[in-house]
Amino acid sequence: MPEADNTPAQHSSPILPQLIILTVFWLGLQLVASWVKPDFSHVSQYISEINATGTQAAGVLGWVGFIPLGMIAAGLLLTVRPHIRVKGVSQFGWSLLFFYPLAYIGSALAPCDTGCPVDGSSSQAIHNGIAVISYFGFALGTLLLALTPKTTWPVRAAFVLLAFIIALGFLLMTSPELAEIRGAVQRYVEVAQLIVFWLLLWLKDSQANGGQTTGAQHE
Repeated sequence: MPEADNTPAQHSSPILPQLIILTVFWLGLQLVASWVKPDFSHVSQYISEINATGTQAAGVLGWVGFIPLGMIAAGLLLTVRPHIRVKGVSQFGWSLLFFYPLAYIGSALAPCDTGCPVDGSSSQAIHNGIAVISYFGFALGTLLLALTPKTTWPVRAAFVLLAFIIALGFLLMTSPELAEIRGAVQRYVEVAQLIVFWLLLWLKDSQANGGQTTGAQHE
């Protein structure tokens, strides 16, 4: 009987650098926002408000910040696919993680209005729609990854917990009662999403690199 694997991917050399780049780029975007926009608040403002229409450096930060971040995340997901054992439902879960790059690229192409209101311009309406499907889509994808074959229960539990945090976090950060800390709540949600990417290392395929490992065991 095959045993569950609870160790990071041994064949993760092309994956780990991209995970580091994604994480560092995300952190750098937060720091650049504070530097370019001294009045920007990470506690009360959404990340998308870095690129809000009519604000300082609007548009530029979308093209040099949001779009590259989205492309890095998409590249990571494409690179990791041959190295993980997702199948069936869990493979669908992997595909739903592409909502993360979609959200950032969408925030650049359809920026929010100043203050990111519920009602606003047509760009704001598109922006809001992308946000809803992206956060809940990513949360569903995370939940389905818990069904990856031959995965240990601690890893499964981590995916389930992160899915819950992401979905609940989105509901909380869009609540009018929590408007003063909506930015902080969103940062916690975004950290949870980054952890999901890192957890992909624990979904390694033992037959990666042409099944050399499995073949060696039968010699």
